[in-house]
Amino acid sequence: MIAEFLKTEYHSERFSEQIKKIMKDLLLDDGIILSANLNNTGENAARKKLLGEFRGYGLNRELFENFPNEIEWSLCNFLSRDLNTIRYIDYSYWNELSEGTHLPLRAAETIRNAVEIYGQSNAGFVKAAEFIKNGGKFPRPIFLTSDFEQFVIVEGHFRMTAYALVPKHFHNVECFVGKCGSDALEKWIS
Repeated sequence: MIAEFLKTEYHSERFSEQIKKIMKDLLLDDGIILSANLNNTGENAARKKLLGEFRGYGLNRELFENFPNEIEWSLCNFLSRDLNTIRYIDYSYWNELSEGTHLPLRAAETIRNAVEIYGQSNAGFVKAAEFIKNGGKFPRPIFLTSDFEQFVIVEGHFRMTAYALVPKHFHNVECFVGKCGSDALEKWIS
């Protein structure tokens, strides 16, 4: 999960410069992300430290404040109907975009209605949806669940919003899913 999270953020327009600066500060080269050796304990420790400095992983802060400690990770394939089971984290922008529902499908309606949240353009979502419609592939989103019935996005809010704009293309999409206890999940999302 850590390697996948970092790889996605490394290529992100929004986070790329920030993660590259932290990598430079930690004296890490691009290979730690782009050609990750998951069997190398030293690399794994370096990636964990990088994600900690970058987003608070393992440090109980930022995105990873109250993040569950015991998680069993799996690769799962999702279908269009599964969009109804996916939720955003509790974050002001996603709350407003989804009109308090935490549903990417509701956020897609907001975007279609040309409502901009906090003055942020919706053009990126529309462009990403077109990319998907034209056969483009995004990195795997990362979710947490306690029951495999409801899923909370850990990483991939933007991509899930784009998929919600073109739901029929959210077919057989591979995602990372972490299963944890319901109390642990509730503590993280509340």
